[in-house]
Amino acid sequence: MNLLPRGKHLMPWRIEDELKNLGANFITAKAWTGFAVRDGNLITGQQNFSGTETAAMIIEALGR
Repeated sequence: MNLLPRGKHLMPWRIEDELKNLGANFITAKAWTGFAVRDGNLITGQQNFSGTETAAMIIEALGR
């Protein structure tokens, strides 16, 4: 079945770590909850639990 050995990761780094190293203000919410943020025209949500919050921010940004 060609499984990876325990402790072997597919990616040698996490996006969160790279963003922080580059000086980004990376914020998260509690696991398994919806969370979205807006910074100017950038609107982003945390994982698939944030659809409602992200959609609401997009609608607000569009002025609807």
